[in-house]
Amino acid sequence: MPGSDWAADDHFRVETGYVKTMLNPYDESALELTLKYADQLKKADRAFHLTAITVDGKQADTHLKTLAALRFDKIVRMENSYDLRFMPEVIAAALATFARESEKADLVVMGCQGGVGDNAKTPLLVAENLGWSCITQVTAIEPPGAAAEKYLKVISAVDGGVLEQTVTPPMVLSVGNAPGTYLRVPTLKDKVEHGKKPVELLDINEFVIGSVMEEASQNLRLKGLAPVSHQRESRVIEGENPAQKAKSLYESYLKRRLK
Repeated sequence: MPGSDWAADDHFRVETGYVKTMLNPYDESALELTLKYADQLKKADRAFHLTAITVDGKQADTHLKTLAALRFDKIVRMENSYDLRFMPEVIAAALATFARESEKADLVVMGCQGGVGDNAKTPLLVAENLGWSCITQVTAIEPPGAAAEKYLKVISAVDGGVLEQTVTPPMVLSVGNAPGTYLRVPTLKDKVEHGKKPVELLDINEFVIGSVMEEASQNLRLKGLAPVSHQRESRVIEGENPAQKAKSLYESYLKRRLK
């Protein structure tokens, strides 16, 4: 693909409307861990309500519809007209307000970072806004058992090992490199019965006060974007025929590597 297709406009945005979007791998792991946890709660006959929310444009509806087919009770997209790629403070404030006032949630599960800013701040800032604890690098979520319904078992990766904690919600869980957490694929029956659930649209301005937006925009300003070159150094092997080229390759490169 020519480099001109990736040229940024005056607002440092690259037109990617023609590219199929994919879920961030950390978000995918967070969603699958949530579904696994819900499966365990269902087996234990415990009540739960799953809400999926994203701060994004219309292109995210495809993924939200998939989550609806996977039995999420509610799917929400928070629309905005701002460039929030490098403003985790704004996104965190909006998500925290939604969790506290709209959902009355007691557990927020998030991927540890997005694929643009890669700042890994958003889950921590959500927890700070809510006044909750936050566990990072989560790899598994389990109910501890019928005798301790108000508790939650959280397994996370730490330096040199694995940490298993029994905690009490409310709290924020930040999912990191969790093995074996590819998001399941909904069946055709699930898509037909549940995938047509409408996406609830919200305006981010209703969840973020202007001072948060103003402060975030003053603290960080995007001044430019530059592509990362992944080209590798190469050399054309000269020779009149394949035998000569093979000999040249051996003499100039392979011979010293085989010693």
